[in-house]
Amino acid sequence: EGERARVRREMIGNVFQDPQLLEELTVRENVELPSRFRGVRGDEARRRAERALAGVGVLQLADRWIPELSGGEAQRVALARALSTGGRLLLADEPTASLDRVMASQVADVLMEAASRENVALMIATHDPAVAERCGHVVDLAMRAG
Repeated sequence: EGERARVRREMIGNVFQDPQLLEELTVRENVELPSRFRGVRGDEARRRAERALAGVGVLQLADRWIPELSGGEAQRVALARALSTGGRLLLADEPTASLDRVMASQVADVLMEAASRENVALMIATHDPAVAERCGHVVDLAMRAG
């Protein structure tokens, strides 16, 4: 079980429908968490967080508190946190479900661009056809009557 946990911790990033950010921490501190859990300290954890935040276009929010963010901003911060570990697989569970159409499109763009730029495999679970049509390969798991 220890090896599986290590692989999950080091190789897989997760983005959820609800960003799952800690309100008592700043944006930067939230993004630093995965690195700190892996033993990365000080300036290196900060550098990784800032690189990830810049990569998803929200570095300017680094010192803000989570309750001050819009839904789209919070989802971008969650994506930065998932990418900050340097893992090779990003699992995104309904990452645009709680956003309006315009913000969902922007977050989907950022998600796809960041995964491509970081050379990360991306697996998305979505009910949004606009998100699904952007994917290179789609598996439809919808239950069908019959």
